[in-house]
Amino acid sequence: MTSTSTSADRQGYAPLAEINVTPLVDVMLVLFVIFLVMAPLLTHAIRIDLPRVTASSPAPRDNTVTVSVDAHGGIDVDGHATTLEALDTLLAQRAARDAGLVVTLRSDQKEPFGNVARVLAAIGHSGIRHVAVVTADSNDADPAQTTDSVKR
Repeated sequence: MTSTSTSADRQGYAPLAEINVTPLVDVMLVLFVIFLVMAPLLTHAIRIDLPRVTASSPAPRDNTVTVSVDAHGGIDVDGHATTLEALDTLLAQRAARDAGLVVTLRSDQKEPFGNVARVLAAIGHSGIRHVAVVTADSNDADPAQTTDSVKR
């Protein structure tokens, strides 16, 4: 049996034909875990004194529809009583006339969220994509008597 020998075989070792990436993967995983742990802490490291303001009422817009849900589940659109079934059709007609229509949703805080969610679903089915939820300022004593502020 003939064998061809190289100088590497004569010295007792063969050339390494592949790179060992295990140490590289270990280092990368450690760095990944360090950054994963440190990232949430970095946002709190920056001290910012945010300005304090009270919410004000936005200027009235021509393309705004106000949908109100009272404590007993009654639905009003711009002050006119309607039903949940008619709300979808009514808003779809208004949205067809004005593509930039914005719905401001006012809901009594005692109204269960399930009813408000059904109203939101009807608004979504009508094709309107801009909805503002109206809330009262938390510093006011009587929310029923305050000027509402719009949170978008």
